[in-house]
Amino acid sequence: MVQVYTDNDVSATRSKVRPEYQRMLRDIESGHVQAVVVWAVDRLTRTPRELEDIIDLADKRGLMFANVGGTIDLGTPEGRAMARQMGTFARLEVENQAKRLRRKFQEKAEKGEPHGYSPYGYRRVDGRDVPHEDEAVIVRECARRILARESLRSVCADLNGRSVPAPKSERWNTTILRQILLRPSNAGLRTHRGVVVGPATTLPIIDQDTHAQLVALLTDPTRRDNHAGPTPKYLLAGIALCGRCSGRMRRTIGRVEKGKRQPPAYQCSECFRVRRRQDLVDAVVEGVIVARLSRPDASELFASGDSSVVDECRREIAAIDAKLETAADQFAADEINAVQLRRISAGLRDRRDSAVKRLDAAKPRSILADVAGPDAAARWYALPLGAKREAVETLLRVTILPTGPGRPFAPESIRIEWLSEDG
Repeated sequence: MVQVYTDNDVSATRSKVRPEYQRMLRDIESGHVQAVVVWAVDRLTRTPRELEDIIDLADKRGLMFANVGGTIDLGTPEGRAMARQMGTFARLEVENQAKRLRRKFQEKAEKGEPHGYSPYGYRRVDGRDVPHEDEAVIVRECARRILARESLRSVCADLNGRSVPAPKSERWNTTILRQILLRPSNAGLRTHRGVVVGPATTLPIIDQDTHAQLVALLTDPTRRDNHAGPTPKYLLAGIALCGRCSGRMRRTIGRVEKGKRQPPAYQCSECFRVRRRQDLVDAVVEGVIVARLSRPDASELFASGDSSVVDECRREIAAIDAKLETAADQFAADEINAVQLRRISAGLRDRRDSAVKRLDAAKPRSILADVAGPDAAARWYALPLGAKREAVETLLRVTILPTGPGRPFAPESIRIEWLSEDG
């Protein structure tokens, strides 16, 4: 009886499991197979280790082996030597092919040409990735919303609610969205072996400054992830301070008094002695911020940044990118090994991440700059909660003062201190 063992699209070169190959070995071991016929030795295996397994089975089970070029008797020293020689040349071809491919991929990277399939937001046209406008609009929208401090989870929920098609998935999730937003190709940058090596032929969807801000935000180790608890749902929860003990205020549901539930309130999470209605406190704080953002000098003030630091950081980032490119070239030319490349790259990437964060901190506070102006009130109340909370933390220190029981709410019981002289 003849049995055909076929592993389609599973290379004999790579270390992937080949189910049919493994089944064939089991059948040889059990005695069901006495002879193996292949097109060529390198179609069976391209690793000397696997070939030795076949030779051992042939010695133990009397296996006959044949390829299109003729029968190889694995039961004789000459036949085994011939098989090993063929296997050695097959391995040599594999290594030469890998070297040619690495050189080809390096050349493509240096030219900025794309490799692999076109990512979400792009289509391949004449060997160049160009924006697919319907998808590019989604990428820009998501970048803008994430930089406004909206959570990945809420953006994904909105995209799914609007039935926006997700890439290679039925629904959007935070992993997919994060990967898309971190792609250097969105900003027209080419990567090779995980390192930006220069400009790409790909047309950018977003500018490089926006990409740098996204990378700094989404890779910040202090950023709250999906496992760190729920996203804050209230403006001042965990931000406002207790005027009695300096503890953090939390939002609590209203107490039941005389059979009626009172409105939700902020209450100290440590002494529990200070409590004030949430909506009234929020109104005072938001009113102060809107008033400041509506002043004539607000647009210019919040749009300004430290240009000298920005320029310095950009020069440092460019220098680090050049060093990373040099290290990649040295590795491709076998001047350094993989361990050395990883060590060099790790140190440079740490320095680059630090420079990117300093650059982001020195840039204009875009959220506030976008809101400031005559229409500040409408723009402020349209912001997502995450952006509002960041603005509060950037601008103010809010303290809720004790007033004693039974007294009506007074705006003066909310102490607001500006964190800079610009307030």
